[in-house]
Amino acid sequence: MTETGLAENCQEALAKLLDKKIIDVKFKTYNSDCWRMHIDTDKGEMVMTFCKDWTCPVVEYRDQK
Repeated sequence: MTETGLAENCQEALAKLLDKKIIDVKFKTYNSDCWRMHIDTDKGEMVMTFCKDWTCPVVEYRDQK
């Protein structure tokens, strides 16, 4: 995938936060090279995993329990 394509995927992942109310944010160190941001919204949770060598974070969506 090109860098432009990666940037578009990152933008699309972050855009899923629009129109949601952010309730809580937690930041956790995963290891010395990676970390996670847990974003709780009124419609579920988004977990973003960042690593130093990655161009874009990996994003997981978890439905509200």
